Amino acid sequence: MLERMETSKIPTFNYRPSSPEQTYTLLLIDLSIPSSRTDPSKLAPEQLPLAPGISANRTTRLHFWQAGLTFSTNGTLVNTTEPVVFYNGPMPPAGDIPHDYVFYLFQQEAGFAPPAENSPFNVNNVNKGSPNRSSFNVQRFAEGEGVGELVAANYIVVQNPGSSGSGGSSMSNGTAGPTATGGAAPPSPSPFTGSAGKLGAQSVLGSILLGSVVALLG
Repeated sequence: MLERMETSKIPTFNYRPSSPEQTYTLLLIDLSIPSSRTDPSKLAPEQLPLAPGISANRTTRLHFWQAGLTFSTNGTLVNTTEPVVFYNGPMPPAGDIPHDYVFYLFQQEAGFAPPAENSPFNVNNVNKGSPNRSSFNVQRFAEGEGVGELVAANYIVVQNPGSSGSGGSSMSNGTAGPTATGGAAPPSPSPFTGSAGKLGAQSVLGSILLGSVVALLG
């Protein structure tokens, strides 16, 4: 389990792609936002109904979105464009349980486009207010034009130092240990055999816990 300060900087990502020439898009989503802290009246239509989180009465928050990613020869993700949504480090509130943060790596196909100008997730809008990062629906995103299969994922659990209790998951599948600075040795990747690209957030996290999704953090 990590503390907030350990995740203030964006991690390094490693993956061994089967198609080195492929382009990818990467998301970082908090699946543990209390639904009670999200006011639906402040959300845009595309954020409703509230996106499902890790469990009942939990929703999501978008922390990072980078499109146009490619891989270097050593397997490190390289970005050549500005992020769609700039990195906002994990920030579980004081007094809450530890939060589950999932990194999703999707293939990026022809026809992919960043959010429209009137979208709360548009780069010019997302930092205008906290609600604009709220209720990001991963399954709806996965079904969008230009979004291919989910090829890799990993997660971290982050706790506010002033909190206590246990989160919705733990690093129980032998891939624990990645730090926000990429100091841990990357685990050996294994082939992804599921169809998580079209699953909801809870199913994807379950796939990670079962070890059927390739480790992503380096």
